Amino acid sequence: MLIAIDQSGEVISLAQQPNEQMLGKIRASIYFCPACREPVILKAGAVKIPHFAHKQSHACKSFSEGESARHLKGKSDLYRWIRSTHEVKLEAYLPEIAQRPDLLVEEKTAIEYQCSALPAALFLKRTEGYRQQHVFPFWIYGGPPIKKQGPFYSFSLFHRLFFHYSLSFGFWLLAYCPDQECFTLYSQLTPVYPSLYAAAVQNIPLCSLAYPPAFDAASPFQPFSLSDWFLRTERWLQQQIYFTKGLSGPFFHTVYQSKNHPSLLPLCIGLPVRFMALIKSHPIEWQFYLWHDLLAYQENATAEEAAAVIKKRIKKGDVQLNQLPLCLSPDLPDVMEEYLAIWRAAGAVNKEPCRTVCEQMERKRAFIRNFEEFIISRLIF
Repeated sequence: MLIAIDQSGEVISLAQQPNEQMLGKIRASIYFCPACREPVILKAGAVKIPHFAHKQSHACKSFSEGESARHLKGKSDLYRWIRSTHEVKLEAYLPEIAQRPDLLVEEKTAIEYQCSALPAALFLKRTEGYRQQHVFPFWIYGGPPIKKQGPFYSFSLFHRLFFHYSLSFGFWLLAYCPDQECFTLYSQLTPVYPSLYAAAVQNIPLCSLAYPPAFDAASPFQPFSLSDWFLRTERWLQQQIYFTKGLSGPFFHTVYQSKNHPSLLPLCIGLPVRFMALIKSHPIEWQFYLWHDLLAYQENATAEEAAAVIKKRIKKGDVQLNQLPLCLSPDLPDVMEEYLAIWRAAGAVNKEPCRTVCEQMERKRAFIRNFEEFIISRLIF
């Protein structure tokens, strides 16, 4: 923790990085935890910035022990960054919800700088707690760098909890590195696999950004080609067959039961669509169910009817959504509307299964020529 109280109840903060003289005075005094009122001691070593810790092993419900050097430094950086222009409280306690955000800005915004993995249920609980108090939850990722795989980035289920959404940036995540004192903004996040995303990436030094952060829009970019998408989808199908549940899974079981082959499905099944990051399942899965349950016999279905079909599949466990607690919009009907726009434009031949691999290859080439620009342009913000 970076704050404590003295014997008279006055708060002292270490966020301003006190000098040795000030640290000497603190060591000579007695301080207490502002939550549980138990004694705390000053710790100022070579690795972590100066901070307070409980004097004895003690279960304090408000403050967690063992904050990493990265978290302490990042929290201190963000505090000084915001304090130059806005009223901000460090480790303020909200008794109505028994939560203590890292920073509370003007009683309206709770900033959580999260470095270590956190269970999704606890992330959701904290987020909802802030919203109940009409406080905006602003989570900043502070953990290890996002791993890059070729041109794409790997976002785990935990990373996806930090996804925000805006009309200008699409799905986006903000990370902060205290070692480099630099933000990284990942925007226009577009999944190519359930955990692999195309992204526009901007690195912004802390000193060059004001609070609240107003980012320059990233240049529009083409996340991938449609031919590359088809190749990756076929590769994903092969991986599912040979390395996971294979034919025993509900998707393959339903495909074969309907007398279809997963590699010869209509070309309209398995396409990339805007907002598809909402759905954890691969697009070929949920689009097949949509075709099988609805579009095969009701071509002019509405987005609401399509969403109702997918919700039934979600309830059965056949389709899974990503947990995106920071995204209040878009929602499932928006994804369906985007997909149906492609479905309506695609033409009858692309809504029928292929009979042979050769026929499929020929159809794919024609489909890419006719629809690549239309489909990929809808992904770009």
